[in-house]
Amino acid sequence: MRSLLAGFFLLWMALSVQAARIGLLVSGGPERQEVVAVARDLASRFRLEGLPLWVKFYDPGRDGRQALSVIRKARNQEVRLLIGPLNPRANGEVILAARAYGIPVILLTGDVDPIKIPGEPFRGVFRTGLSPRMAAKGLLRCIAGQGRHHLRLLLSLNDEGRLGLRWLKLYAWEYRLRIEKVVWFGPGDTYLYPKFEALLGADAVIIWCDQASALRVARALALSGLHLPVFWGPQIASETLLSENSDLWNQPFPATGLYLPEKRSAFPFPLDLRISALIDAFYLAREILLRGHSLSEHTLESLGRIDLPGGTYYLSSDDHYGLLPQSVGLFTYGPEGFRPYCPPGHL
Repeated sequence: MRSLLAGFFLLWMALSVQAARIGLLVSGGPERQEVVAVARDLASRFRLEGLPLWVKFYDPGRDGRQALSVIRKARNQEVRLLIGPLNPRANGEVILAARAYGIPVILLTGDVDPIKIPGEPFRGVFRTGLSPRMAAKGLLRCIAGQGRHHLRLLLSLNDEGRLGLRWLKLYAWEYRLRIEKVVWFGPGDTYLYPKFEALLGADAVIIWCDQASALRVARALALSGLHLPVFWGPQIASETLLSENSDLWNQPFPATGLYLPEKRSAFPFPLDLRISALIDAFYLAREILLRGHSLSEHTLESLGRIDLPGGTYYLSSDDHYGLLPQSVGLFTYGPEGFRPYCPPGHL
């Protein structure tokens, strides 16, 4: 009898909710297979719940040059919501194309400038997961909450490091923190000990760089014998990267609530920031369908404040577009997996 009632419930759900098609923008490369598998798994889960959600895949090109043609194709195939791209360098082209064809897009990487220009709302552009801006705020909030006041920064001499400097400098004053020194290192630097010496005496050292540089710095720091109060940027929040590099163990980095052990167990995928953003994007679509609405810019904005697996969001293309700062936490990784260092909402 119970199975019969469950069958009727699923049938009722399927009939009461309009079929929804999501377009996932993912370029070729080693990350494509993993992301496609996660998206298919999530869509399958939701269909088992009675939600008629289907996902199609489009390649906008690594720099977004194919965005206009593939998003036109997505519109012709009745896609109602776009998710992606994985490469933040393609965001600009994807946003332009999505607006041109009137399809809302949920970004997974990079930043959207949060400064609102009067009369020019973001118009259908949203963001899930941890943006660099929110990562910087999460780091600084935790450091300030521990009573640390004097910071020094170690940054890679590339776009990644310059982006980190932008947000860290912008928000340090908000948490009454003083950045005493900024130390840069380049891709050709093979001897980093003098860089580390310049960081001695700080209450906290934030290292913000790309993944390849992070591995080099972590190994050099372990060999140096110096004990710096290190905090890392969001780039190392990759379960695959951390599991294979013990030099990065037990060192805090920012991530979303999906990294909490009790939530991590619900998703059998190696976590990184792209995957956690993808999970929240799909659960956002799920919430809309559960309420009996179609996927559209209006329904995304009408959700307002909403709790997703990764944290609390407030969605509005006219004001704010993503994760709230209190939902950012700091975590460490070790043999036991992820552990909260500054839990989301703790400070």
